Amino acid sequence: LVSEISEAWISRITREGKVLWSVKAPKVRYPSDAFPTVDGKQVIVADFSKPGRVVIFDPATGKPSWVYEPKGEQALDHPSLARELPETGDVIVVDDLNDRVIVVDRQTQAVIWQYGVKGQKGHRPGLLNYPDGLDLDVFRDWKGALPKP
Repeated sequence: LVSEISEAWISRITREGKVLWSVKAPKVRYPSDAFPTVDGKQVIVADFSKPGRVVIFDPATGKPSWVYEPKGEQALDHPSLARELPETGDVIVVDDLNDRVIVVDRQTQAVIWQYGVKGQKGHRPGLLNYPDGLDLDVFRDWKGALPKP
């Protein structure tokens, strides 16, 4: 997938250079790192803006199926990357200018995991300074890592 900042276009291009589809990402001003969802049928993209958002949409219809756009204290500040986690379908988000990485429960839209402290930059354990990427350990059970009630 190729994302273009101008007008938020996202295109799927084959290795041979054939454009399979090209569509404007809905509800997105500045698309950052679009990825296919785990089932390969939709696209997940972070909107690198303030306030930022994460949108999952169907490229066939151009319509969003899920939007994460928290307000107020929980608002995203220039998220650069969002990925759907295998198994749970929850969404991991790199929230760049809030100096954190979060996992959002897809059903409740609650933050269920966070690394970094919002607005506190640092390079020691527990802190991040303008995070901008991540790799996924697809064997991780994110909900299993939550504290027991």
